[in-house]
Amino acid sequence: MYLSNAQRWAKLCEEQAKIIENLSKTFPQRQAQHKELGYCWRNLADKVRSGESPKIL
Repeated sequence: MYLSNAQRWAKLCEEQAKIIENLSKTFPQRQAQHKELGYCWRNLADKVRSGESPKIL
């Protein structure tokens, strides 16, 4: 099922990834975790762009 506002969702996911990854400037000891979370947000953005609906776990 394609989300009617998929582009907006994808943009929000990308923004969230950037915010989290930028936390590494303040908390460099957490860089690996920030990178992983950023990857997860970008992965979600890709899924939304391709028409997949997010699933709540």
